[in-house]
Amino acid sequence: MYVNPGFVNNLLDKILEIRVEQGKRFLEIRVDVICLADDIGVQNGMMISPQLWRKYLKPRMRRLIYELKMKEDVKVFYHSDGYIEPVISDLIEIGVDILNPIQPECMNPAEIKRKYGDKLTLHGTVSLQETLAKGSVEDVKTEVLERIRTCSKGGGFVLAPSNRITPDVPLENVLALYETAKKLGVYRKC
Repeated sequence: MYVNPGFVNNLLDKILEIRVEQGKRFLEIRVDVICLADDIGVQNGMMISPQLWRKYLKPRMRRLIYELKMKEDVKVFYHSDGYIEPVISDLIEIGVDILNPIQPECMNPAEIKRKYGDKLTLHGTVSLQETLAKGSVEDVKTEVLERIRTCSKGGGFVLAPSNRITPDVPLENVLALYETAKKLGVYRKC
């Protein structure tokens, strides 16, 4: 991106053409949600500077999302692990509707909800790395209750693990997540 921006632009434009065509095919079968995923974050920062992301990736994502939303009532679900807070407002600006996973090790889910919850649906927020994989059943219940308390007000929240359940997660923790959410996670206009 620094040394050969011409090559990068050409490559990203080709990838964009493919992604637009893929999106059109999804629209033909009338999907409701299209997931885009980039993993631009790591535990304590972004893999790419926000400036480079805005220069190279944002304009192409904007065009892709425009193409997806031009004719259909489709929602755009965007996945990136890690810390991506510097570009969340950009993602909203270009049409992202749902942000996943809001890893609590990297970003504070309650703070993200406070800042962006009226413009963005949060999906995830329950720690896979720590609470689900290493915590007790009580730890899981406590975190689920905290997420419901701090992230569900006004809607725009889908309680879920901060990534797919991995083999190191004890079954009792998966059940605690499910049962606690089922019991206490009913949408209420708070």
